[in-house]
Amino acid sequence: MNRSAWSTADAVGERALDRWRAVVGQSLFALDIGSSAPDFYARIEQGPFGPSILSKVEAGPQSVRRTRRCIAAGPRRATIDLISVRSGAFRFSQHGREDVVRAGDCVLLDRTTPYAFDATESCALTLNLDHDWLARWAADPVALTGRRIDGARGWGLALSAMLAQLEVGGLDRLALPSGAVADQIASLLVLACTPPDPPSRTDRRMFARLLQIIRDRAHDPDFTPDNAAAAAGISKRYLHLLFAREGGSFGRHLIAERLDRARVILADPRHASLPVGEIALRCGFLDPGHFAKRFRARFGTSPSGARGPVHS
Repeated sequence: MNRSAWSTADAVGERALDRWRAVVGQSLFALDIGSSAPDFYARIEQGPFGPSILSKVEAGPQSVRRTRRCIAAGPRRATIDLISVRSGAFRFSQHGREDVVRAGDCVLLDRTTPYAFDATESCALTLNLDHDWLARWAADPVALTGRRIDGARGWGLALSAMLAQLEVGGLDRLALPSGAVADQIASLLVLACTPPDPPSRTDRRMFARLLQIIRDRAHDPDFTPDNAAAAAGISKRYLHLLFAREGGSFGRHLIAERLDRARVILADPRHASLPVGEIALRCGFLDPGHFAKRFRARFGTSPSGARGPVHS
């Protein structure tokens, strides 16, 4: 197919919605679409992308249903749609699961099974992926569908960043063949959808020990992951893996411990005469300005504003 674009710019109200239903049925697949927006609008841009078709859809609030009737009306070939949300929010349900995907998140939806989503005013990319093609990376592609892919962490972050670079109008300017880029997306997709191994009892005990080491050493401004790993008798690589499995990092936990400690001191009237800079230093911050910035970002107030009452 060649690149194409269509919009409701020359239609309004129910007429725009009727035309949108027809265009979706022709360019994507059969869906039941409704909207309560009196000024509904939509725009779709499409282009070939390796073994797939890339569609960019901008639309007003809409309710979309892939019903059994819709499924029966279309081709039987198994297809899975990767939807990457750029703006707005989608509340979707499929396979008895329900979740919300927001800007940066993705979801895979299986066309052969009923699903529903309700979207706010939104912009999203859709890649239609052939089931058998995706099976080159995943033994059971359908098992990956109906689950939100968090675009803010792990492999979901890498997938989201890659999809954010795609524009229908720029597909012919990619430095690599679009098929090669599609292969990379498929591999990231499977990595993002595959849950990590659950932590073992040993891992949980070691993580608890690391948290205690942080509590014991947070006051030291020179405290590093190397110091923590040495104190625990593990490698730095294992240390970072343990924190990543918990959805965080060593640095984030260390800063949080220091800030929590500073807030306790600031709220204690017995330390009312202690300068903020001294409190920062006691909690492991060498730079008072950096401390103040971090404190406000975490607690929504300045260190001075967190001071407890002064008793005479």
